[in-house]
Amino acid sequence: MNDAGARGKCAACKYQRKWCQENYPLAPFFPSNKFEDFKNINRLYKVRTIIEMLNSVADNEKKAKTVETLILEAKNRSENPVYGSIAIQNKLRLQIEETMKEIDLVTKTTAYFKEL
Repeated sequence: MNDAGARGKCAACKYQRKWCQENYPLAPFFPSNKFEDFKNINRLYKVRTIIEMLNSVADNEKKAKTVETLILEAKNRSENPVYGSIAIQNKLRLQIEETMKEIDLVTKTTAYFKEL
């Protein structure tokens, strides 16, 4: 039995309902417990595109970061299908603006009380 068979199907093979082949490029990044993550990523990018993205990265550490980023982007897109990560960016931008206004108000209030 090959190594892939010993560890069971990876999430990608499980999703595609096929046998997990030895050296399948997605197996190291999507163990069977990451089924939902793979499902979300596959919905957004499809298997061929995911494999092409991973093949374009030389370093295994960078491949892991690429998969991590894809998982995050797919999760954001599933939670907010219209705006995806842009919704999060806009929310954070608004929080920064509100915080800057609050800091400005505190600075002015502090300056006022120092003058008293």
